[in-house]
Amino acid sequence: MPLSDVNITLENGNLGRVTTTSDGVAGLILTGKAIPGKTELNKVYQLSSSRDLVTRGITAENNPLAYKDVTAFYEKAGDGAELYLLVVAEATTLTQACSSEASSPLRKLIDYARGRIRLVGINRISPAEYVPDTEASGIDNDVITAASAAQDLANNYAKQVSPFRVLLPAVAWTGSTEELFKPREGSYNRVAIVMAADTLTSAAIGQILGRAASIPVNQSIARVKSGVIAATGYLMNGKTPEENAGMLEALNDAGYIIYRTFTAKNGYYLNDDCMAAPLSDDYSNLNLGRVIDKAIILAYTAYIDEIQENVLVESGGKLPQYLCTSFEGNINSAIATNMKGETSDFKSFIDPDQNILQSSRMNVSCKIVPNGILREINVNIGFANPAIKQ
Repeated sequence: MPLSDVNITLENGNLGRVTTTSDGVAGLILTGKAIPGKTELNKVYQLSSSRDLVTRGITAENNPLAYKDVTAFYEKAGDGAELYLLVVAEATTLTQACSSEASSPLRKLIDYARGRIRLVGINRISPAEYVPDTEASGIDNDVITAASAAQDLANNYAKQVSPFRVLLPAVAWTGSTEELFKPREGSYNRVAIVMAADTLTSAAIGQILGRAASIPVNQSIARVKSGVIAATGYLMNGKTPEENAGMLEALNDAGYIIYRTFTAKNGYYLNDDCMAAPLSDDYSNLNLGRVIDKAIILAYTAYIDEIQENVLVESGGKLPQYLCTSFEGNINSAIATNMKGETSDFKSFIDPDQNILQSSRMNVSCKIVPNGILREINVNIGFANPAIKQ
């Protein structure tokens, strides 16, 4: 018989907490120059506020794009937001930045952050000697080939449970909608193309990235209640939205992210959060893609500890119903805890009629009902005469 004592058992797992996902962690790949002793080209730096620009020696004079986009990011996302910065040589094209090669900037950025990054903005100011190819598409063909490369790379990382979405600039837009490339006719649902510009020559990548990083995954970056995104702005032909008024509908329908205005409201808002994919694509909007990306991470986290686990089986090698219910509870709890309000409904199902003994595989079906987005509201208003029966 053991000595008399008071035995304390520490319980764990009763709070229902699940590891949170890094929804708003962002990365920026920008063309610029090295700052001796402070910022190297092709090296990733983790930032937490615009004050880190001082540490890195980056100013509006020596690195105008990096200074502009990092500052704009933190104006929207706020100090403390996790941002990874990679400055590349000014001659680096968007396609080179998104290449699948092992040493490519996009791959280097994602690998450095160990898959934490969910949003990536890529921007460039072309050097004077660069000649864009706009003949066939109305924007630099480099944007289109970069979108394809970024999609391929993002798809590969999604398979490794490191999903991310990319913002690219509509570089060298000719200012015409004739023969213009239409992102909505593309097949790049992990890539958005930004026509909004916060300077005369550069897309508002940092600004829009900061907006996305600051809001829940289910919300659109164009949500009016989130407030004005810019007091002044342009499109990528260097003219204001007002000066481009006759083309805004066409640009919106084509699938570009642009600035727009509302009557009786000051400043500029975004038109939508469209990706370079058709409306028939389930992930043709950024908010829908971000919702599914978060669910991917949560599903992985909910089940990874069960790999190589022993399970009891019934006759025929099938899972008992109570175990099916328990495994369903893993993902149900993760979604309920971490995505409250970000989905309209969620259901999981594990069919007990699976021969686990034979296949050593358990199939889980998950269905998400996303939030709806009020993109248009129709109001009927008229007079009524109470003396006349309507």
